[in-house]
Amino acid sequence: MDSLSELVRLLAPAGTVDLHCRVAGAWSAHNEQAPPGHVPYHVILDGQASVQVGKETLQVGMGDVLLFPHGAAHTLHGMQGGRRRAAESRQFNGVVTEVSVPGAAAPLDILCGTFVLGSASKVLLSALPEMLCVGTRGNGDGEGEGEGGGDDLAWLRGLIGMMHAEAERPGPGSAAIIADLSTALFTVLLRTLIAQGGVSQGVIALMADPRMARAVDAVVRAPEKPWTLDSLAQVCNVSRATLARRFSQLGMTPLELVTTLRMERAARLLRQDGLSAAAVAEQCGYASQAAFGRVFTQQFGIGPGAYRRQHRALRLGARDPITE
Repeated sequence: MDSLSELVRLLAPAGTVDLHCRVAGAWSAHNEQAPPGHVPYHVILDGQASVQVGKETLQVGMGDVLLFPHGAAHTLHGMQGGRRRAAESRQFNGVVTEVSVPGAAAPLDILCGTFVLGSASKVLLSALPEMLCVGTRGNGDGEGEGEGGGDDLAWLRGLIGMMHAEAERPGPGSAAIIADLSTALFTVLLRTLIAQGGVSQGVIALMADPRMARAVDAVVRAPEKPWTLDSLAQVCNVSRATLARRFSQLGMTPLELVTTLRMERAARLLRQDGLSAAAVAEQCGYASQAAFGRVFTQQFGIGPGAYRRQHRALRLGARDPITE
């Protein structure tokens, strides 16, 4: 399995599309801080908007996809002028809630949804900025889109077009189709960010560096191996000093990468509930269960046993909800 596929498997994304907005004139919408593991996104289908996160403001337009990896509170503003905001109407069409605000200008057309990620998201996405913008338009000839970028942008445009069509004209199965398309959208967005070098820190930035990506791929395939600075440098065909310097530039150390991927494997194995903590420790490269427990607690805030019990309770609660 390639490292991006493994990363997506660790993140376990489930996508939703919640709103389809067509708004004109004076308009804004504030989004509160999302819960942990929730990554809001907005797809600009047509028109222009500005988005504000803290003190940062970004102008976006048709074809742009906005991501908020840490669920940051943000405000969207329509670019059309107007002193008074017209009355907003909302209607659920069976798949998404349609929001309309009338006005004389051409409307801003936007899909709003959420990627809900597994527990791995906190560690694997920790180095990402509060807001990411992925442009899908390019310049029409593939130039400046990075190696493989043209194909990825075509995929993105195709996915967005299908999501738009299903949201606008829902039919039998549209809800399931949109859910699957939005999950695929998450993967293609990550692949595009890697191809474009759109992230400067963390695991995704390492995957965008052709030499350092070899280290990510090797550890993803076998996190239980006794990886050292020397062995990872050998995998990347660089010196120890070069490996350490490049990792430092991208916001982590080589052994932090090893620990991160080991702990995510451990969390997944514990959630499966079929192995003892000692067996999980061994599969993740730890000879000592005590050492494994210390590292796991540092990463997740609770020990392996408590983590397993917590997720077992969540599963049982989901299967047998309490009715009032």
